[in-house]
Formats: sequence, C-alpha cells, structure tokens
Amino acid sequence: MKKQKFVLAEASLDEINKQLKINMFTIVMLILVLFLNIAQFMRDYSLLYGALIAIMAFFLFVMAKSRTLLTMRKQELTK
Repeated sequence: MKKQKFVLAEASLDEINKQLKINMFTIVMLILVLFLNIAQFMRDYSLLYGALIAIMAFFLFVMAKSRTLLTMRKQELTK
C-alpha cells in the first residue's frame, strides 16, 4: 500500500481539519523546545543554543505560514 501525499488543492475538509490539528501540535512542540533552548542559552550563553533558537524561530515562522494557508483553504471549502 502506497502512502498518499497531502495535496492542499485536492484536500477535503476532513483532511484539512486533520492537518490543522497536526499543525497545532507541532507549533506547541516548537514553542516548548524554543523556550527550553532560550532557558538553556540564558544559563550557558552557548553559540549552539543561540543557533538552535534561530532555527526553531524559523521553523515556527514556517509552521505559522502553513497554518495560515490551511485556514484559508478551509474557509474556501466551507463557503
């Protein structure tokens, strides 16, 4: 059985709702890891944790943008 890819243009409302739930879980986990990295950076002032903070902030930005796209598509389908 071949796994189907998620294609936003062809997604149903149920699939979009599922992706929104996964997206919210991922955002919460990214925020948690980001705050843990910030706390560790404040304690150690390590370049590694500074880089991890920048990477996590970028991933958080990307996840927020994807959530925006998903909610826009959901609004189109509910009209």
